[in-house]
Amino acid sequence: MTVRTGEATPPPQAHAEEEPGRGKRRRVVARETRLQQEEEEEEEEEGASSEPETRPRPPPATPAAAEEPAATAAGAEARAQLAINIRRMLAVEAERRGRIAERIGVQAEGPILTLEDTFCDIDDGSAKSQVARKVALGVSQSIVSLSSFAGRKRIRVCSGFVIRWNDSTSIGTILTSAALVRPPCGDDVRVEVFLPSGDISICQISMVDFHHNIALVEVTSNFKLQEAVILKYIIDKGDVLALGRSYEGGLLMCSRGEISNRASIFECSELLVSSCEITMAGTGGPLVNYNGHVVGINFFEENQTPFLSMAIVFKCLEHHQIFGRIIRPWIGFWFTSIQMVPLSHLEHIYRKFSDVDNGLYISNVAEGSPADIAGIRQGDNLMKCGGKFLSTAPEFGAMLMDKCKETMEEYDQETNGDFSAKRITVEIVIKRENDGSTIEKTISAGLIEEFNYNRWPTPIPSYKVRRDTIGREKGMIPKFVEY
Repeated sequence: MTVRTGEATPPPQAHAEEEPGRGKRRRVVARETRLQQEEEEEEEEEGASSEPETRPRPPPATPAAAEEPAATAAGAEARAQLAINIRRMLAVEAERRGRIAERIGVQAEGPILTLEDTFCDIDDGSAKSQVARKVALGVSQSIVSLSSFAGRKRIRVCSGFVIRWNDSTSIGTILTSAALVRPPCGDDVRVEVFLPSGDISICQISMVDFHHNIALVEVTSNFKLQEAVILKYIIDKGDVLALGRSYEGGLLMCSRGEISNRASIFECSELLVSSCEITMAGTGGPLVNYNGHVVGINFFEENQTPFLSMAIVFKCLEHHQIFGRIIRPWIGFWFTSIQMVPLSHLEHIYRKFSDVDNGLYISNVAEGSPADIAGIRQGDNLMKCGGKFLSTAPEFGAMLMDKCKETMEEYDQETNGDFSAKRITVEIVIKRENDGSTIEKTISAGLIEEFNYNRWPTPIPSYKVRRDTIGREKGMIPKFVEY
């Protein structure tokens, strides 16, 4: 287009004319913006008047600088709200863990263990692990898993191991923990066993001893079950393996450790301790040496594994097989191996007799008990029983059970199985803590049956158990527990 000089160029048509209503909207927006700026200026003046006069007033912020504090404040608020939410979540989780701990009777600290938590620490490829794996595989066919049910609800899961197989009846006898059937289990409890073959069968309870926390169950199997090789004497040192089997999937579990001179939190004085670490699913499983021989039955405890020596288990089974019940004397003192006494207290003992490396330390004596009447005091060191030196608590327990057996056999015909009025005599030798003197004592103790010293505070179901008899009437089914 040709533009002539000296003539004004007309403005573009777009600026010459506006769309209807656009100018009005621009004026409204401008007026609102101006009002907003005036309000902000008034707020700034009020804030400045409230500040001390000595403080200089900050220069007006540019738009970019004004947005930065707003973003920082929003981020701080979001972080504060996030922290509040996290604290609430942690509080809810702690409350939930506390409720679970109250139900299962364990401490709330540390990870929460469930019935199906497994354990295994022999898969690290080391030379010791390779040896342990071979031992575990050799014993595996005698290890089972058991679960107790009330209706459809699963109550507990334990491990166990086969101690006897009857070819003529195809019935296997399994040793496990009495925790499998203790409260809240009722009379309608059902026990199922997961066999090494993968089969699950219903089994029958044949013996329960809540003092030693052991139980026997019997199961019929189409396949012969492998019996575990059991040592009937006390092993209180050496390397061991704690074995078990999970109920879900039947996984073989193993933890290696060694027998140590440590005390257990449980009440049974005959318990020893190994450094193996198992879960609750391993309760009732075998503790074996590296020859594959079972030396004890395991129980669950944090960071260590208490176990009952098979020497004590054998005495219990012997009592039950012959007499249909387990009978012990009540002496009335609590004891532990001198090797488990804390060093701070052991120093006081060594001041009186420094030549004592073995024996049992008597930590408490019940007032009015046979031990109290015989003159046994707290702090005495029990050196001998029946002329034999003592070094471990299971040794003393086994001696007492042998003494009970002799007494029961002597009075069996005379009393027709009623031992409540009979007593046993225990000859012991002690050393006094105060002067180191050696004293012989005779304790006359009464006999008590297993349900009289049940250590669980709540009632247990009354089982009728089948009794294997030797030299006694066959088919006799005594009532096991009366409450």
